[in-house]
Amino acid sequence: AARSPQHECHRSIKILVIRESKPPEKMTLPSSLSWKDTVNTLPDLLNEGNAKKISQCCAQLLSKKNGNGSSTDVDENEERLPSNLELVITKIHLRSLLQLGEYSTVLDHCRKNSSGSDPTLNQFAEEEAYALYRLKRYNACREFCENYGIDRKGGVNVSQRGLLHVYAQSLYRLGETRLADEMYRRLLLVGGSDEDEVHVDVDEREDSLSNALANRTANYTSGSLLVYGGERDSECWLEEDSIILDLLQEYSIGITNDGEEKMDDEDEKVMLQNYDLAYNLATFLLVSSEARPPSVVKQAKELLIHAEKSALTILDSDSNENEESKDDENGGVDAEAKKKLQQKKEKQLKQQKELAEQEAGPIRANLAFSNILLGGEENETEALKTYLTMVTKAAKSGKGASTIGTQANLLATASNNLAVLRDGKESVFDVLKRIPVTSSLSVSEDQNSGGGGGAAAVPLVAATPQQVRTALFNRALQLAKMGNSNGCLETLGVLRASLLISSRGDGNCISGAASVSIGGGTASKKNSAKSKKKKGSGSTTAGGAGEDASGKGSSVENDDVPTAKPSSEMEAIAWNARADWLESELLRLSSQGSKPEKKHMDLVNRAIKTLDEAPKSHASDDASGVLPYTKSQILLHCATVDNPQSKPQPLINALESLPSEILSFPGIIVTLATLYGSCNDNSSASKAEELLASLGDNISAKLAVAEFRLAKGRYDDAVKVLDGLAEEDDSMTAKALLVQALSFADPEKAAELANDLEGAEVINYALDGEALESMEIPRFAKKLGASAAEGGSASKVRKLIETTGGKRGSIIGERKKQNREAILRKRAKRREAYLARLQAEGRYNPDQTPLPKPDPERWIPKSQRSYNRRGRRGRYKSNIGAQGGGAGAGMEKDAAKLDVAARAAAAKAGVVEGSGKPSTANIKVSGGGGVRKGKGGRRR
Repeated sequence: AARSPQHECHRSIKILVIRESKPPEKMTLPSSLSWKDTVNTLPDLLNEGNAKKISQCCAQLLSKKNGNGSSTDVDENEERLPSNLELVITKIHLRSLLQLGEYSTVLDHCRKNSSGSDPTLNQFAEEEAYALYRLKRYNACREFCENYGIDRKGGVNVSQRGLLHVYAQSLYRLGETRLADEMYRRLLLVGGSDEDEVHVDVDEREDSLSNALANRTANYTSGSLLVYGGERDSECWLEEDSIILDLLQEYSIGITNDGEEKMDDEDEKVMLQNYDLAYNLATFLLVSSEARPPSVVKQAKELLIHAEKSALTILDSDSNENEESKDDENGGVDAEAKKKLQQKKEKQLKQQKELAEQEAGPIRANLAFSNILLGGEENETEALKTYLTMVTKAAKSGKGASTIGTQANLLATASNNLAVLRDGKESVFDVLKRIPVTSSLSVSEDQNSGGGGGAAAVPLVAATPQQVRTALFNRALQLAKMGNSNGCLETLGVLRASLLISSRGDGNCISGAASVSIGGGTASKKNSAKSKKKKGSGSTTAGGAGEDASGKGSSVENDDVPTAKPSSEMEAIAWNARADWLESELLRLSSQGSKPEKKHMDLVNRAIKTLDEAPKSHASDDASGVLPYTKSQILLHCATVDNPQSKPQPLINALESLPSEILSFPGIIVTLATLYGSCNDNSSASKAEELLASLGDNISAKLAVAEFRLAKGRYDDAVKVLDGLAEEDDSMTAKALLVQALSFADPEKAAELANDLEGAEVINYALDGEALESMEIPRFAKKLGASAAEGGSASKVRKLIETTGGKRGSIIGERKKQNREAILRKRAKRREAYLARLQAEGRYNPDQTPLPKPDPERWIPKSQRSYNRRGRRGRYKSNIGAQGGGAGAGMEKDAAKLDVAARAAAAKAGVVEGSGKPSTANIKVSGGGGVRKGKGGRRR
């Protein structure tokens, strides 16, 4: 199969929600207390943060009210609970119930006490909306917020900020990420609106930023940030937020304008109080890395490193503080109580470590993805080790496909990215098994996707729209490589259908698309009862033209279609163009070896035409950059397929035909310059220099020009560029290139400059030849040990790599060497034992003078020694030893054949080779006598 563009890797995304506390022990208050006495205990309970006790206290207070009715617990002479205080206590009660997870109770209470037809008078709107959201009734939550008075285009009222948070999260869950992004933008304005200035808590602002980043990452399409199509303020507000800029400035490595790293000597900036924000920011930078300089990937990686350290450090410190406080409370206890307390601490510590590992898991997965983007053998090996560890742990735990929620999504992410790394190194069947299987349950947090992939398939659970689209495209690509036309077209049909569905609503019904139409075939969603009775209703015709390679239409059930609608129409057009492009590749592969046809080019031309005409009908779309990006992918792939010899001129023509938005990128310019330089003519060389000069006047551009002139042998011109650059550049690159150029132009000056470079720091690599030879060859363990069963590595080689990086000593690759004197002592001890054994057997006498001579045949195998032969004399003389040589007579015979001088003397003496007798080749034989005949007249 022709090489296709690199797979897109998907990531795990965390959405911040209110953390729920565990139900504590039950609290009972004396019923004789008046409501005033009970209210006085409430502030202490609020400071303690015990939601269960707060709920019980509020319930007891509310039982003493006597508004329109009366209560049996209320004394007639007692002062009644004021209505304003009753409202505050009710709100506290409802919020404590929300923390305890009793969402249905909160919803029932809010609806019983609603204000009737006017929803704007609902005093518990935030509590009711949040209860609907946590009950996963996202559509009902959105409608409730809109009926309450949430304005999609106006400013934000201070009293509606909490409700707007829930509204934005509901839009995110329903797949309406573009509108959710606008809601977060309004929430995060400095004053809450364009006119009013409202103080916003820092923690609330960071949580909102974290959710806004997750919202953008969840439905991102590659190329959508390359070009700004609409208002720049509405697109760049998130990246230009002051908290985001400060976070990148403080916790990331320093990156110069030329892409060089400036590493800090101190490692103090490790603790991130909100590591979720750092994680989501780094994830967004990685997923949109095609629109950013390479240095941003390094920044994101450094940010993830700090986030991982902070997550583990904060959780450990919290657990240690809790243990110390409990030790202070339980000072004088007996031995039995101390033992139980110690067991309880160990259990809590184990749970805390498991929680820390769960928090650090998604961070490590995205850290591995940053290594993939950075490239290089070392980075890819590190990423491979991370993903293998995650998949191996899931397999050893026995859960695998049975995991749910974030952990199941993490397993699917690791498996997909592992398939990307192993593509081309494993069989297509093995790679296909690693790609997650999608279904209508892929976006669910508490459901497992079981069908479609067999026992070895990994289900895609709790997935974002971007993850669903990526998994479907990767699966279709592998099926095309296998030549499975029906499977590929069916998967592409599911992908096209998912682009039209934003969510399935609260009743598992499709929303966001009245009907699903693929390639001219339309299928509306039927009643669920009818769908069960009549198989095939509500199906979707797959394929760009509604037919597969064999001319037969393939269909997919709407019940199996996941929801993955992009955030804009242009992104949906781009994904459909990619599907058409992959289908054209399938047609091209299926027609190889037969009469050449150009049917696949019709699909390619149709996709390109659609991409060219889309801006006319969607001029105000913010994601307009995705169209030229997708068109460039298709054009470059076609150029690669049509030019298998990789000739420079066709590739130059293909690159120059790219859209202007893509053609101005530095990577395209450098590639064009390299191709022009390989043409080996003066006009092409001058064109290459013009392209490199257009990169600017920075250090990287000057270095590129200097390297090009060195490659062309123009050493004097290279020296002119590098002379002043060596003083500007702090690194050794410019100076080393200058020495290289001067070695041809002025050797004496080159030697003088090289002497100045001797003071530079020399990097000593730990692995050398001797260390590699002394390393033990790793063997795979046959059985898992106790540590492996708890989640360790499944083999000895992985265990060695994880613990020591493949080392035996303190340095990587070093094996601990034995002392020379110890080796000599060991040899002497063994010699004495051997001589004592010979003396006991009577084969050695140390007093005998002289000592007996050693056996001259001790180097010959025992079976070939003269005193061990049995049977007829000379029986084994010519057949002793291995085939082709060995010891004994066979070896001597072969050695004689190689003695050229002996053969020349034998030939001169007329001796037949190997016999020692004179040759009879020249002796004349007498011809007298007739031919003797035997019986029957036959000749003998």
